[in-house]
Amino acid sequence: MEKVIHRVSTLLILFTIGVSNSIWLLGISHPLIDPFFSDFAYWLGGLMIVVILLNIKKLTRGDWVFLGLALADSIMNIFTADYRNAATLDMSIIPAVIFLFVLACRLVPFDKVDKSLMLAINVIILLLMLFRLFKHLINAGLIGNFFTLDNSLIQIWINVNVIGAVIMFSSILSVLMIRSLELKGGKIWQSLLYLLGLIGTWGCQSRTSFLVLAAFIFLDLVLPKQFLEKHRFWLWGFPLLFLLAPFVTWFIAESPSMNLFTDRENIWHAFFQQWLPSKRAIFTGQKPFLYGPHLFSTHNSYLYLLCNFGVIGYVFLSSGLSYTILKLRNKMATLSHEQISCLIAFFLALAYGFMEDSLMVIQWVPIMFCFLGLAVAPATKKVQ
Repeated sequence: MEKVIHRVSTLLILFTIGVSNSIWLLGISHPLIDPFFSDFAYWLGGLMIVVILLNIKKLTRGDWVFLGLALADSIMNIFTADYRNAATLDMSIIPAVIFLFVLACRLVPFDKVDKSLMLAINVIILLLMLFRLFKHLINAGLIGNFFTLDNSLIQIWINVNVIGAVIMFSSILSVLMIRSLELKGGKIWQSLLYLLGLIGTWGCQSRTSFLVLAAFIFLDLVLPKQFLEKHRFWLWGFPLLFLLAPFVTWFIAESPSMNLFTDRENIWHAFFQQWLPSKRAIFTGQKPFLYGPHLFSTHNSYLYLLCNFGVIGYVFLSSGLSYTILKLRNKMATLSHEQISCLIAFFLALAYGFMEDSLMVIQWVPIMFCFLGLAVAPATKKVQ
């Protein structure tokens, strides 16, 4: 029975990851995607509740505390929904759903079958993304731009930054699964997947995704994992990032000499000008922030969280994720080289969040937070 529960649980998690990737592969206006796109928070939250209920015996006291806080945070968000112009329930439960997803992943560590399915999902998504991308570039006569520094491409079937992010994350996940499965010729396949990822992110002109993927390849190669496994002080870097992210963003936005983020500084400056004067907005959030004639959002996941859920929502989610990560400081907890690689990938996903809202876009959650889920899950045991 335990084996059945485990398999059902992991298949539900894998299903959400596959659906999340498919949304961006097909495009949000595709007939298969449109019916459930706006309701994705309910589907994801509901499925993760099922997984947690199936594995309720594995919950610790700390898990129960944060589940209670998740419920309290959601109730508070519902009461402040009118003030925040949150017309639908999903805009009140996003922080809670993110925590539920990470918790569900931690409760049901993947075995070889699950990792093989994860590998298959991500390789298929990567290849289909590359096929659709380069088919468009060839048909539109833009393939010649691949060999230039041209950065004028904005939209294909969806925004190019979305395409680049899917290619980046699917290539990283595929490499991590190959390494974990210890497949024959693993290093050759890993190199090929890295190459495809770099070609794809460069081809769609998503420079941020290209740089993040290159950073992962470099850091995963040079960081001393044996040392990191024994000395786990570096795990404090995650809560430190959560703590400093809003202040760093504010400093960049207010600096007259910084222009590192393709004019995102102006968006961030306008957000702080609107958000800081209101104590109520600071604590519980405000109406959605829109900037300029193109109605840009915050283009920063941390500001998006502060904007829509305030400091209270920010503290809940960041403390819940930090609690999950810092549990790995316990010397009794496993911390393999594969888990360290997943944490490196998640840290870079958090860094990517400085440029995009993706961390807080519910349809992205299974893709971006599965790195953390894989990292904090204990070593698999043979279930009966």
